[in-house]
Amino acid sequence: MSELENQQADALQISSELARCLIALNVDWSNHTELRKLARGALSYKSEQIGQHLEATDFEAHARLKFYGLVALMFQTMEEGAQEGEHIHGTELWKAVARALWAEKEAAAK
Repeated sequence: MSELENQQADALQISSELARCLIALNVDWSNHTELRKLARGALSYKSEQIGQHLEATDFEAHARLKFYGLVALMFQTMEEGAQEGEHIHGTELWKAVARALWAEKEAAAK
């Protein structure tokens, strides 16, 4: 069904949502250290943690979980684009998050 989707438009929407999460988390997307910290959390997040209770007023925890979900959508969007022979990328913020994810992935592999 991905041939009916517009992955590039999805990437731009995901980029916007990532920006909202970073604002809620008070993280400047140009701060590579803070982005890597979030990336590390996203890469280590396990599906069995999904059902854990969060306080309704814990906006930071909600924003962090939304960020983790958006990272998963980033990967899925890029994968679907690759299956269609398209190179998918979002904004500069998307690219900064992707760089942080790759840096954390490489650091974990060492």
